[in-house]
Amino acid sequence: MDSEDNKVTKKDIEEEREYIIKDISEILEEEPHTIRNWLKELEGYIPFTKKKNGYRIFKKEGLERFQLIKHLNRDQEYTLKEIALYLDTGGEAFKPVPEISADSILADEMRRMRERLDELEERDKKRDEILISLADQLTKQNNYIEHTLQERNENLTAAMREILEGKKLTSASKYEEQPTKKGWFQRLLGK
Repeated sequence: MDSEDNKVTKKDIEEEREYIIKDISEILEEEPHTIRNWLKELEGYIPFTKKKNGYRIFKKEGLERFQLIKHLNRDQEYTLKEIALYLDTGGEAFKPVPEISADSILADEMRRMRERLDELEERDKKRDEILISLADQLTKQNNYIEHTLQERNENLTAAMREILEGKKLTSASKYEEQPTKKGWFQRLLGK
């Protein structure tokens, strides 16, 4: 046999190394009860073997699965149910939909209702401003029309007076200019 066949590499040692929950908790810097909880909730997704004494033994693949679970739970803020779904789908093109609570739905609906109410109040303010502006314009137009009509009436009245005065003068001058007919008796007497 070659001496190369007898050489054990560091990689081989890592592949064959066995870990217990305490080892994994130290490597991941998590409490052992956290590791046990992950194992309880995600047992079918974490490869392990059991010894006769009941200890669970994990190899490199099990350690890597715990590292993935820690990353998803701590860094990505996935729940354990979302992690199970992630592991079921192989993680390909999967982004779990966060659970939506009734409180968050109500809060979102309340927020939308407040925004809509604010929009409606803003519209009401603008409408009121427009109505006030229109009322002012109508008042100005009404005053202008009344003033114009009053001026016109005064001008018409003055014009009618002038016409009547002119007619009076015309008829008076016609009356004065015409010789009065004298009857035969006045002509006889010469008056």
